[in-house]
Amino acid sequence: MISLIKTSPSRRRWRVLGLFLGSLALGATAFAVPIRGRVRLPDPAAEETESNHEFYWRVWNGVVDPRPQQADPARELAVILVGGSLEEPVGCDHFLRGGDLYPRTMVVRPGTALSIENRDGCAHELMSEDVPDFAPLATSPGNTRAITIPEGGPYHIQDRLYSHVEGVVHTEEGLAACAKVGDDGSFLFEGVPAGTFQLRVLQGTETVHTADVTVEEGEPLTIDPISIGGD
Repeated sequence: MISLIKTSPSRRRWRVLGLFLGSLALGATAFAVPIRGRVRLPDPAAEETESNHEFYWRVWNGVVDPRPQQADPARELAVILVGGSLEEPVGCDHFLRGGDLYPRTMVVRPGTALSIENRDGCAHELMSEDVPDFAPLATSPGNTRAITIPEGGPYHIQDRLYSHVEGVVHTEEGLAACAKVGDDGSFLFEGVPAGTFQLRVLQGTETVHTADVTVEEGEPLTIDPISIGGD
């Protein structure tokens, strides 16, 4: 004897909706591919001088121990993609960690909020004389400071409490993604769909490298090493 189990109309609707959402998730996963590369910065220690020998990285600030001068791509650089059709940029996280901005070079779309999370154990008072309404405001540990950045720039940001904390924020129309940059200059984009983009490397107030990049569906991309300020 065969028994038939009837499915209610409401249950069928939920099942169809689940299949639809599942197909969207699979499609998004299929289109998103990792993009890897590396940026090489000149080593300040390569030219040994008395000032270099005596130099302490960003000076002792009460949060991290002093250390010799060295290239610091993870803090100094912003590696971004511009173009494509993403409604919101992906991977563009900014925060305070180790007594400094991370990274010091930040990028947002014009007219959108720059959000900086305080991951330190102390309060910070970020401010900018270049941006209207960006007055110093105490941001306690675990909280986030968000301020709308107008078109233009680059704009300088500093901390009223700690003079060594300073950075630059750029506005880029069509900003699609920000890479995670490692201490060795390696970078990784995640969640970027197929399309044509411009890869830009920013350091401080300058755009130090640009290149066109085509992302193929389902094909991970490795970009040739990029050398900045050196041979």
